[in-house]
Amino acid sequence: EKESTWKLTVDVLRTINNKQPIPATGKAFIYLYKDNFPMLYHKGDTLLVPGNWQLVTNASNPFEFDYARYCRRSNIAYQQFCSVQESRLYSTNDPAEASFTIAAHDWCLQQLDRYITDRKTRGLIQAMLLGDEVNLDEDLRQSYADTGIVHVIAISGGNVMLFFYFISYLLWWLRHNKYQWLKFLLALPLVWIYVIMAGASPSAIRAAFMFSLLALGIIFQKNNNSLNQLFAASFLLLLAQPMWLFSAGFQLSFVAVLSLIIFYRPIYKRLRVKSWYLKPIWKTIAASMAAEILVAPLVIYYFHNFPVMFLLANVLAFLFMELVLFAGIGVILLSFIPLISTGIGIGIVWTVRVFGYIITWLQAFNPVSFHYLQLSGSELFCLYIIVAGISLFLLRKQKAGLFTALATCCIFICLLITDKWNSLQQQDLIVYNTSKTNRIETISGDHYSPFTTDTATPKITYATTPAHIALQAWKKSPSTTQQLFRIGNKTILVFNGDTDTTGHFTVDYLILKNASPQNALQLKRTFTPKLFIIGNNYNKKEQNEWAATCAGIHQPVHIVGRDGALVIGMSISDKFK
Repeated sequence: EKESTWKLTVDVLRTINNKQPIPATGKAFIYLYKDNFPMLYHKGDTLLVPGNWQLVTNASNPFEFDYARYCRRSNIAYQQFCSVQESRLYSTNDPAEASFTIAAHDWCLQQLDRYITDRKTRGLIQAMLLGDEVNLDEDLRQSYADTGIVHVIAISGGNVMLFFYFISYLLWWLRHNKYQWLKFLLALPLVWIYVIMAGASPSAIRAAFMFSLLALGIIFQKNNNSLNQLFAASFLLLLAQPMWLFSAGFQLSFVAVLSLIIFYRPIYKRLRVKSWYLKPIWKTIAASMAAEILVAPLVIYYFHNFPVMFLLANVLAFLFMELVLFAGIGVILLSFIPLISTGIGIGIVWTVRVFGYIITWLQAFNPVSFHYLQLSGSELFCLYIIVAGISLFLLRKQKAGLFTALATCCIFICLLITDKWNSLQQQDLIVYNTSKTNRIETISGDHYSPFTTDTATPKITYATTPAHIALQAWKKSPSTTQQLFRIGNKTILVFNGDTDTTGHFTVDYLILKNASPQNALQLKRTFTPKLFIIGNNYNKKEQNEWAATCAGIHQPVHIVGRDGALVIGMSISDKFK
């Protein structure tokens, strides 16, 4: 659900030409305008919609996430916007025709809906247990991300491990080691059914593949090598889905397991814990430290964040995850006894709330600057060379690794100094492509200043934050009401409609906020700008009027809503282009 639309991911089945249906394949997005109507369609319904398809595009804001490329890698290239009146229900979904895994998934969702009454808690459990993140609260997701425990939300190796433990408990009567292979044989198909039922995400498929290789090794009494299993599972997955190579989820999942394989045992053996109740805690701490070694650089590179309290948060998250997942399974399995399931549901709600308070408290320890960390590709490469060199020295006693790490560390520091120097020298003006508003900022050194009153809505923050991070200019200066700017050798005027246009004053760029297309010729004569800039405070009809008028008077124009954001400055214009 969006602010004014419902976003539907659809399979395209037919196109109609000259009243003849032609088979088609592929996926697309349909944004269905709400128009005060509730969502009338359900998963599995077949719709007739207009053929007004358009390519999925980006807003072209500086350094933004390349959403269009992300969609293409998921085999989605087209989208369309239509109203409820323009769509028609062709056929409804028949629940009886759903596959077993889909039917099981939907039934489990219904039980969680029935017995977990709190919306945030229900959304979290649906994501953790069934891989359904539609109802996951965004603030809750951000809290988990800021403390380094967002991995508990995704279906991954932890879920597969707990699912296998649950099956082992059911098979408690097979106690002898010689029957261990039978447990894995029975668990293998059940694990795959669970993973498919939970949406078959890359991390879940990777975990299921690794479990399958482990299970087959035990069933056929072959020695298992974790590193071989990881690379074999990844190779097979990429054969089936090559685009997963570019998936951040797949990369993080692979790197986390690789880090555990390499570093967990050396870290765990550094401290001998004999106490039965402290040993599980130390194991969790060692696993968290081991995973973070290779994961942290990638997290900073993709998400520009580093959780300071990740060790404490991960220990608590491990205990929380075990408790909540088993309780969620209990709600589903005991749903035929409403009294017990209701009680378990209430317990889950209180557990999630208490854990949420703790995570919010831990989140406050993160410095503001740690939300704006920036690594380039070359800096990321240097970091991994440093980690590899130090690891070779500490684990294999190879001095060449230490010398390589120290030399690379010098290069890494030089790259950081160069980045900082460039950020302090920059001077830019950016007109962002934001929905229904005109967002203008000046970038000076490591500070940004918004034009007029700053209304930092989520949409504006989404558009501006990537530029603040990439330019290392996340510190906010007071808003400015200044209308005339000098950036390098360029003069920019923000025209609000209250400036005298009877004289003559030459500018390079004229940003129009409150002006009519009928005055375009007078504005051209007064300011003789190289370029008119039309912001998003004009609606689509007005933008089209400006385009037609400027074409008639031969005046170059940049319409932000059509042509994307505009960067005027000395530092990033060429880089951004």
